[in-house]
Amino acid sequence: MFPIFRRLAAPGAVLMFTSGTALGEAIGTFEGKPLYHGSLDASEYRQLLAENGFSVVRHQQEDPACGGGTVWLATQTGCLARCGAVGIS
Repeated sequence: MFPIFRRLAAPGAVLMFTSGTALGEAIGTFEGKPLYHGSLDASEYRQLLAENGFSVVRHQQEDPACGGGTVWLATQTGCLARCGAVGIS
């Protein structure tokens, strides 16, 4: 998925996604139907992002403001200086 993000991202792109908190798989439900969840370890996400030209701006595990979801915010490497990404805390 990360090579696809790299290929499709416009210059200065920002990427936001959710993940699990650790390596693993689970089956949940969505609208009464089974839903597969798979996650990598946080270090693997960081490595894949870096290998595909993205820098992590923020990583918040189990964010209460997002219903307990683990949220990643990344930008193309070097974009913070070029794009003036300000106000992200």
